[in-house]
Amino acid sequence: MTASAAASEATTPVMSLESVTRDYLQGDETVHALRSTDLTLRAGELVGILGPSGSGKSTLLTIMGGLRTPSSGTVTISGQPFSNLSEKQRARLRLRRIGFVLQASGLVPFLRLNDQFSLHDRAARTQGDTDRRDHLLDSLGITKRAHAYPSELSGGERQRAAIAVALYHDPDIILADEPTGNLDSVSTDQVLEILRRSVD
Repeated sequence: MTASAAASEATTPVMSLESVTRDYLQGDETVHALRSTDLTLRAGELVGILGPSGSGKSTLLTIMGGLRTPSSGTVTISGQPFSNLSEKQRARLRLRRIGFVLQASGLVPFLRLNDQFSLHDRAARTQGDTDRRDHLLDSLGITKRAHAYPSELSGGERQRAAIAVALYHDPDIILADEPTGNLDSVSTDQVLEILRRSVD
């Protein structure tokens, strides 16, 4: 790679949104869940999205993660189209490049915590990285819960487990919807520090 190509890659946004909206019909009424939004995210940035309940924060994050498509506008990842890909193509790209932390944890209920990581390895067809898995579990204080099912974890433990799974494949982008909502103050400080380190 030439120096100019490397510089161009470094300045390309890891994700950008241009005039993105999301509307849906409720009876005869059109509800504007997300009004026209422009956003540029660069590598190493930690960005918070603030707003009252119902303002479209979760809708925005699901569009950024490819779980929903916008009614209009485009989302790109590293300059490449994302929002207009097929659902299967978005899922493949999300698996490789995006870590998603949902409010409801998103863990598979019938898999033990250790197996949540193995599931990702099988889906991505990659070799398991037990060192990284163990490091994440230790950093988040849940090593002793590695063989527990999600139903056996407390709300805070489930949230920390979901964060560990989201960070496992070292994603380019981490999208987190209220990731510290179920945590006590000590765990919140731990999680925020881990998220800060992950974008450095």
